[in-house]
Amino acid sequence: MKEMFQYLLFGQLFIAGVGSACVSDKCLRCNITGATPADFCPSCQDTCINDTVYANMSADCKKAFQVSINSSGSSVNEGDDITLTCVHDLPSLALTFGWKKKQEIQENENKSELFLKGVRPSMSSQYICFLNSSCGYYESLPHGVTVKNNSVILLVICGISSLALVLLMGLALKFKMKRDNAKQRERVEHRIQAGKIRDPAPIVPRAS
Repeated sequence: MKEMFQYLLFGQLFIAGVGSACVSDKCLRCNITGATPADFCPSCQDTCINDTVYANMSADCKKAFQVSINSSGSSVNEGDDITLTCVHDLPSLALTFGWKKKQEIQENENKSELFLKGVRPSMSSQYICFLNSSCGYYESLPHGVTVKNNSVILLVICGISSLALVLLMGLALKFKMKRDNAKQRERVEHRIQAGKIRDPAPIVPRAS
């Protein structure tokens, strides 16, 4: 009785959706070990399922396809290139790819790969791959991309370099002053010695 009711229901849905596109039985859970097609989905016996019928089927009757993103890098430096690849297990039936950035659809990006060239900090975001197929609409979980800001790194490097330069200049100035002071002392001592040579010692009269 239950099976008959299901057939009648699907039959009514099929009539209501005459003229609609077909959905392949590859979208259904038909090859279940130890179960007959009627236990899961009566339409498994059909080669073409009306899309309206498919839309109203129980989720248990449909395959749970998965979509995810593989990335050549998730945390990269500014100026690097990144490739995001949409990975899925759907049958190759009229697939249409798309990409979202911060839930906004990216125009003219309708391939399974999203190539980000010379990334900038403004391109740091959550990316989503989505698929439209005869089996339905599917999308991946958000994939985070973080772009490190090289300007901050450059500022740190410049700051450290400037500090090192100031220290070196200070050491050089200190060394120069020390050397100049030593030369000044040498000149003073030299003049003192020269003065002693020019001035003869006074003659002391001999006692009678």
